[in-house]
Amino acid sequence: MIPTREITWNVDLLGRIALYALLALPIGFLAFGLARRLRMWRLGRPDDRFDRLAARLWGAVVASIFHARIVRRQNLYGGIAHALIFWGFVVLFIGTVIVMIEHDITVPLFGFSFYRGNFYLGFKLAMNLAGLLLIAGVLMALVRRLVLRPVTLESSADDLVVLTFLLVLSVQGFVLQALRLAVERDPWAAWSFVSYPMSLVLQGLPERLLRSLHLVNWWSHMLTTTVFLAYVAFSKMIHPFTGLASVVFRRLQPAGKLEPIENLEEAERLGIAGLEDFTWAQLLHVDACMHCGRCLEYCPTFHTGKPLRPRDLILEIAGYVADRGGIFSGELGQGMNTARFRWGSGAERELIGGVVSTEEIWDCTTCGACMEQCPVYIEHVPLIAGLRRHLVLERGEFPNELTTVFNNLERLASPYQFRPAQRADWTKKLEQPVPEMAELAASGEEVEYLFWVGCLGSFDGRNQRTTIALARIMQAAGIRFAILGREETCTGDPARRAGNEYLAQLLGQQAVETLNAYQVKKIVTACPHCFNAIKNEFPQLGGHYEVVHHSQLISALLAQGRLRLDPDSAIARGKVTYHDPCYLGRYNRVFDEPRAAISALPGVELAEMRRNRSRSFCCGGGGGRMFMEESRGRRINQARVAEAQATGAEVLAAACPFCMTMFEDGIRGAGVEGNLRVLDIAELVAGSLVTPQEDGTTTAEGTYEPSG
Repeated sequence: MIPTREITWNVDLLGRIALYALLALPIGFLAFGLARRLRMWRLGRPDDRFDRLAARLWGAVVASIFHARIVRRQNLYGGIAHALIFWGFVVLFIGTVIVMIEHDITVPLFGFSFYRGNFYLGFKLAMNLAGLLLIAGVLMALVRRLVLRPVTLESSADDLVVLTFLLVLSVQGFVLQALRLAVERDPWAAWSFVSYPMSLVLQGLPERLLRSLHLVNWWSHMLTTTVFLAYVAFSKMIHPFTGLASVVFRRLQPAGKLEPIENLEEAERLGIAGLEDFTWAQLLHVDACMHCGRCLEYCPTFHTGKPLRPRDLILEIAGYVADRGGIFSGELGQGMNTARFRWGSGAERELIGGVVSTEEIWDCTTCGACMEQCPVYIEHVPLIAGLRRHLVLERGEFPNELTTVFNNLERLASPYQFRPAQRADWTKKLEQPVPEMAELAASGEEVEYLFWVGCLGSFDGRNQRTTIALARIMQAAGIRFAILGREETCTGDPARRAGNEYLAQLLGQQAVETLNAYQVKKIVTACPHCFNAIKNEFPQLGGHYEVVHHSQLISALLAQGRLRLDPDSAIARGKVTYHDPCYLGRYNRVFDEPRAAISALPGVELAEMRRNRSRSFCCGGGGGRMFMEESRGRRINQARVAEAQATGAEVLAAACPFCMTMFEDGIRGAGVEGNLRVLDIAELVAGSLVTPQEDGTTTAEGTYEPSG
C-alpha cells in the first residue's frame, strides 16, 4: 500500500465549490487593500529605489527568511517567537499550495500524482512540525504581550486578534487531521506525529460522529481562514507585504548620508510639512511599521524619558498619511501615543504641531540607533531632518540656542565666536611646527595627509589636547601632514542635522572648493562628524577624498610598528572602557580599530560597556543637540557616564570631540570627577609614546597633560 490520502476526504461537491468561492472573497479584499496602499505610496515624490536590484533582493531574503534584524541578542525571546511563527506559517502556506497543485492541476490535467509515497510521508512530517512551531511561536508571543510586557512593546487589540486567528487555525488543522486518522487509521499515521496521538484518543467514538465532527470542523476551518484572510488587508497582518516591500526598497546609500535638497534656490517647498513632501519610499516605510518597538531598544531619548519615541513618531506620521491617503490606518480608534485614526478621522490635521510635536522633532540626536534596529529599514533620521528643514527654512522656527550657532556659522564658518585666523593657534603648543597647505602649495611641496582639525579641535581648549596629541603621534611616526589653518571651515554637519540645509550646502561647497584647489587626496580627522560629512556628503558637492579617522590611522601605525610605546607608561593603567561614537560606529562601521589601539597600550584592560558597537548608547551631542539645552527628562550624557562607571573603569576612552564635550559635562553633572575621567584615544597613545631626546636617549610621555 502506497502512503497517500484523499485530499477532499469527507467533503461533498458543495463543500468543494464553497472552498474556492470562499477563497476568492478574501483574496479580492487583500488585492483591494494592497492596491489602495500602492495608490497612497504613489502620492509621494519620485525617489530612485530601483537600482542594484540584486542587492535589494538578497537583502530582502536575508532580512525575511533568515530574520537577520529580528533574532537579536537584546530581544532574543521575541525574535525566536517571531521566527517560529514566520517559518511555521510559511511552510504551512507552501504545503497548502502543494496540495492545491496536486488536486487542481497535476491530477485532473495530466493524470499524474506526486502526493504519495516517500514525498507524502515527508510532507506530513513537515506539516506537523510547521504547525507545532506556529503554535509554539504564538504562545510565546502571547506570553510576551500579556505576561512579560517589555517596556518597548505596546500591544493593541489588533495584535491579540491576529495571534488568536493563527492559534485557532493551527489547532483546527491538527483536529481535522486527527478526526480523519481516527476513521481511516492509516498504517503510516504516526508520521503525523502531532495529530496521531490525538486520533488514538478519538478512535473510541462512532465513525458517524467522527465524520460529522470532521465536516463541522472543516467548515469552521474554511470560514476562519476566509475571515482571517479578509482581515489581513486591514490589520497589522499586512506587514508581510508592506514589510517585505520596505526591505526591498530600503536605502542603499551610506547610513550617515543625508540627501541634499536639490536646486535649493529654486525649490518651491523646503522640507516636509505635508503628504506631498514625502517621497514614495518614505510613505511606504511609515506604512510598513509593525509597532514592534525595536527602534526604542537603544534610543537615548526613549530611555531618558523624553517626548520623542521613534516608534510613536512613525505611527503618528503613518496615521496622518493613512488619513490623507484615504485608507484604514491599522488601529481601531485613536491612541494617545500613536495618534492613528480610522477611516480618515482627523485628516485635516497639520503635520507639524497637529500630528508631530516640535519637542519630538528637536529632541532627536540623529544617532541612528532606531534605523540600526528596525527590521524593515524605516528611515527615521531623514524624516526628522526633513521636518527640521521645514521648520528652519520655511517657518524660521528653531530653538533659541541655534540662533547664535547659525549666525556664527554664517559669519565665521564655525559654530563658535572665534576668528578664522585663530584656527591654527593650537600649533604653538607643539615643539615641532605644523605646516599649512598654503605654505606648501607655494613651495610646490606635497603631503601624505591633510589633517582636518575641525571646529572643536581648533577652538575648544579641552579638545585641543586631542588635536595636539594626534599631531605628535603623526610627527613621531614620520608622517608628512599639513593643515588648512584659517582656510578650514565647518563641514556644515551641525547646520544640516539642525535643518539649515541652505547654510550646510554653503559651508560644504566652500570646504570642497578649498580642498580641490589644493588637490587633496587623503584626509585624516579626529572628528567622526567631519569624517562622515567628508566621506559621505562631500561627494554630493564634487569632493572625493580618501578619509580616515584618527583611530584607524593610529591603529595602523601601531600594527606597523611605527610607534614605540613605553611599557611603564602611567597615563592609563587597568580598566579602560570605550564609547563608540554614533557617527563613527553605527554610521560608518568603524568598531575594531579604536579597540585595537586601546588594547595595544601597556597595562590596559579594555572593559566593554553593556551597550557597545552597533548597539552603543549615544552621548547626546549629535543632531545639533550639543548646542541646545537638554531640559526634558534625564540627561543622556549622565546616563552613559553611569554605564561607563558600571564597568569599573577609571578612564572612559573617547574618539569624538562631541562625545568628549558631552562626557566632560556629564561627569561634572554626576559629580564623579574623582572616579572617572575622559581621554581621547590619541591622548592615551601619545601619553605612552617613547620619543627621542636631543642627547640620543629616549623618554616616555606618560605624564603628558598639555594645557588647554
